[in-house]
Amino acid sequence: MRLIFTASAMISEVLLILFISVLLRIKSPLRDSILRILFFAFVAVLSNIVIAVSPAPLPVNIAFSFYFTSIDFITYYLLSFTFIYVNRLKFKEIYNKFWRVVILFDAANLLVSVKTQHMYTMATRKLEDGSTAFLTVQTPLFYFHLAFCYIPIVIALVLLSVSLYRSYSFYRFKYFPLLASVSGIVLLNIAYMLLSLPFDYSVLFYALAAFLLYFFALFYIPRRLMNETLRLATDSMKEGLLLFDADRNCIYVNRAARDMFGIDRESCSFASYPLSLWLNASDPIRPAEFEQTFRMTMQDGPHHFRVDYRHCSDSKAHDLGSFFLFEDVTEDHLLMKNLEEARADASQANIAKSLFLANMSHEIRTPINSILGMNEMILRESSDDHILEYADDIRKSGDTLLSLVGNILDLSKIESGKMEIHPAPYRIHDLIRDCYALVSPRAAQKDLPIRIECAPDIPSVLLGDRDRIRQVLVNLLTNGIKYTQYGQVTLKAAWEPDEHRSGILHIVVSDTGQGISEQDIAKLFQVFQRVNEEQNRGVEGTGLGLAISKQILEMMHGSILVSSEVGKGTDFSIILPQPVEDDTPAGPFLLQDTAASKRSAYKEAFHAPNASVLVVDDIEMNLKLMTALLKKTQIGITTAAGGNEAIEICKKQDFDLILMDHMMPPPDGVEAMERIREAGGHNAQIPIVVLTANAVEGVENTYLAMGFDGYLSKPVLSKDLEAMLQKLLPKEKIQAESYPTE
Repeated sequence: MRLIFTASAMISEVLLILFISVLLRIKSPLRDSILRILFFAFVAVLSNIVIAVSPAPLPVNIAFSFYFTSIDFITYYLLSFTFIYVNRLKFKEIYNKFWRVVILFDAANLLVSVKTQHMYTMATRKLEDGSTAFLTVQTPLFYFHLAFCYIPIVIALVLLSVSLYRSYSFYRFKYFPLLASVSGIVLLNIAYMLLSLPFDYSVLFYALAAFLLYFFALFYIPRRLMNETLRLATDSMKEGLLLFDADRNCIYVNRAARDMFGIDRESCSFASYPLSLWLNASDPIRPAEFEQTFRMTMQDGPHHFRVDYRHCSDSKAHDLGSFFLFEDVTEDHLLMKNLEEARADASQANIAKSLFLANMSHEIRTPINSILGMNEMILRESSDDHILEYADDIRKSGDTLLSLVGNILDLSKIESGKMEIHPAPYRIHDLIRDCYALVSPRAAQKDLPIRIECAPDIPSVLLGDRDRIRQVLVNLLTNGIKYTQYGQVTLKAAWEPDEHRSGILHIVVSDTGQGISEQDIAKLFQVFQRVNEEQNRGVEGTGLGLAISKQILEMMHGSILVSSEVGKGTDFSIILPQPVEDDTPAGPFLLQDTAASKRSAYKEAFHAPNASVLVVDDIEMNLKLMTALLKKTQIGITTAAGGNEAIEICKKQDFDLILMDHMMPPPDGVEAMERIREAGGHNAQIPIVVLTANAVEGVENTYLAMGFDGYLSKPVLSKDLEAMLQKLLPKEKIQAESYPTE
């Protein structure tokens, strides 16, 4: 019998060592706690071996004490783990205090056992081989200690049962393995006591329970939770998901796939619909991975599915299987189709708007051309001061109307993305003088001085779009003059260089006008928005100038800032990056001829009495105007009231240049030009300049590409007309030593 005891104990030791060796291979924070349990199980089994082989009572007493103390430690770690797992930390705190009493009890037991008989009262029993076995007499004190161990276990069982009952069904298996493990401890110990087993295997029950708790809590339960969570997550997806193993056996079908095509795991295969349809263009042995959209006819009509097929492999490139991920994108397809249709409609609307603006420009500029042209003749030829004053007012109103038309066209260009920036070298001082010359007459009417301050270190020649920068500055200066009654308008320019032959041009336009409230500043750069509309009703404007200026600056990678105080004035600050063409400092700014602000008498730029020009236009007023504008140049003028008449005249008479209107009854200017070129002869080689009210961005290049040699927009300015003629007429027929300067 003693041999059986010893053999049983040795088997227990081997099992414990196996448990420990498995745990040592696992890296986990819980591993250390479980190792403590197994360590004390090892001590308990070792104590049992001492009890089985010892012939004297004293070693047996001490071994019994170590045995029960080890059981107490094992129980403590098991139950602490359970209390934490069911989130009952208050019970754990109480149990910690209770366990200290148990340990004190065990310590007292050990001290007494060293000197006297075992506290639990040992009994001896003669075995069949004549040897003596030491047993514990189950006295009331023994049951008291037993209660110390089992009452917490019962509490843990109750808490696990409550957690199991209250938890959502999905999470119940989280507690069930723990409940089974702790219950097994109790049941196996009861079986040991009732069946009088030859060896106390309770320590193995504890060790096995600890190992099971560790396994379930760290591996089985998290993996089950992960699998269940992933299943619920994939079932909640709107995309269909099909998983296949390496042998193409379907191992998972989510809810969306079942709902879309009625697919289940048993019936799904690569040969079934719709997989066969998606893979029909692929390698039948190993389909290539792909991602594309398929159009399929369903019971409720055509549908579009985006399908993604991929292979899965591990870190060593071993094939694990494959998956299909597909989504019904019919609504997205319809949305994109609607967006394409809307984009096409918007494009058509934009084309229609551009055509309307071009036509509007032509229709408005055509009468303005006649009005301003004839008014120009009054200013040239009249000597009556009252008549000249009236004519000057007409000119100013015409310029304002032209500015309005120009702003609307600029806005259209920006919105359609057709406005372009054309950098070219320019002199900053010349640019500012031009701006001053354009706005000073208006300032003079209100007796407002315009003060200009330019830092002398600004490079003399910069690279930028001079015309667009001038447009912005004139706009800001005009605004300052419009809204200022007393004081002055100031333009300050400064330069901030950088290391790459470029820098930042800082320009501030200030006025001492009425100012702008803080809440109205945000409206300044909005299209068709004007601040203090009621107060400024008498001030002309559409609310386009600042909006266009801001967008022009942004196209040049610049910006504009505003600071204002009501009643004290407004500052507009421009920050504009500009490359440097010539870094020589421009030096002090000189306004030079301030008489530019006053209207000077007209003086023709040249005479060409031997030159002959054909003017073609279907509007008689325009023919009279062009004849009058060129009167003092002494050019021989012939007029034609349409394309057909011009073609016939060209067959009979040679000219040095033709001024051809574009928009005429058939044949229009383009067709008339082509037919004159095709007819051959002298007139097929002469320059033909188009006259048009079409001033949309880029139209000049369009006309030049058609075959015209020059472009003039209406209303035609006499200086532009004379400059064009000077450029294109034969040099020998021009009687002038110098050309006019801009």
